[in-house]
Amino acid sequence: MNFNSRRCLLAILLVAFLLRLGAASYWHRTAQSEGRLFRLGDSHSYWTLASQLASGLPYQYESPESRIFRAPLYPLVLAPLASGQDPATGVWWARVLGCLLGTLAVAEIALLAWRFGGGPASLIAAGLAAVYPSAIGMSIIVLSEAIFIPLMLGHLLAWQSAWQTSSATSRWGYGLLAGGLAGAAVLARPSWLLFAPFAWAVGMLIGQKRARQTLILVASLIGLSCVMSPWWIRNARITGRFVPTTLQVGPSLLDGLHAGASGASDEDMAFMQPLMAEQMAEDAQQTEPLVSTLEYRVNARAQQAAVTWAKAHPVEVLVLAARKFLRIWTLWPDGGEINSAATRLAITLSSFSILLLALWYGSTLLGRFDWFYAICFVPSLYFTLLHMVFVGSVRYREPALLVLIPLAACGIARWTSYPVEPPVPARLAPQGNGIASDTPS
Repeated sequence: MNFNSRRCLLAILLVAFLLRLGAASYWHRTAQSEGRLFRLGDSHSYWTLASQLASGLPYQYESPESRIFRAPLYPLVLAPLASGQDPATGVWWARVLGCLLGTLAVAEIALLAWRFGGGPASLIAAGLAAVYPSAIGMSIIVLSEAIFIPLMLGHLLAWQSAWQTSSATSRWGYGLLAGGLAGAAVLARPSWLLFAPFAWAVGMLIGQKRARQTLILVASLIGLSCVMSPWWIRNARITGRFVPTTLQVGPSLLDGLHAGASGASDEDMAFMQPLMAEQMAEDAQQTEPLVSTLEYRVNARAQQAAVTWAKAHPVEVLVLAARKFLRIWTLWPDGGEINSAATRLAITLSSFSILLLALWYGSTLLGRFDWFYAICFVPSLYFTLLHMVFVGSVRYREPALLVLIPLAACGIARWTSYPVEPPVPARLAPQGNGIASDTPS
């Protein structure tokens, strides 16, 4: 990328930050005019946990029986902002932090596009990401997506670097970095936990350089384990059991698989109240020492209830999976705070334009389409399948669509007759002589 291109990119990044800052200001003022700090319930839980940490109190949400309720990274990042006496000011700076992280994500998308198509594609991708409505929204709301998205993109960039390099030592290094970033992403959003083995399985199906894929997976799992081990140790000390992410997996699974489930989330979790009462009544009857904590037992009970119901109602499970798929990929977002027809239209047009452009450009690559490009589609497949089991929402497709913006930008560059060629250092094959070398590694 030459000097002028770098200046253009910096200008786009500045515009991206200012757009997010303006949207954050509007969202913050709207919440204040309604007499509240947040307009979404999940934001309150993250801020409560951050306030606990800032005050030197135990990491728990409202009661000692919710000590593994949320993954810790986002509350840890928010804790310094929650230490002041004015919560509204702290929340405002949390939104500003989200704007900065969102701008970092735009830069990462530009880097990914540069690897695919050089300078023109990189600038187009940065422009698309700067104005992409959902990217702006995920930057300004106090939710873990703000920090998860740049970590997810960093994970994919490092994995791609590990795939490209011709050096085994560098491959290990990039693989460990990818795993470390993946571990941090899981500590922000636990749903990312299975992505690495899922992506490896996709790579095995594609059938390109399986030994290389396996080496990257092993290195990634080592890196992930190193980053997540403090959380695992802490959870084991509390429960006496291995808890890989949080103790909300069972309730989340039951949210998507129970009698009367619609495919959407029951935000009040009303179905958990009788289950909690049953667990406490059963505990009162026990004469032997109870297993682990109440939080752990309730999670296990919810998980078992979901599995039992699913086994007894396979047809309903399939129907729910279809409903969840439609909720994820709906043309018209509904519910929540998206109460503006203009906003919904903008989300629909931007999301599906990106998806179709990325699919079209991928189809033009023909024999050159390998893991170098395919990795961009894997998050969409992963989140779709995952949330066809749990609950479906437009919210779960949007981070994955950001990864498709670089391919969409390459499609636009091709349409507008800009050159679309990966820079040589960005597409180095083991022999340095082709786009898709089959040299074993």
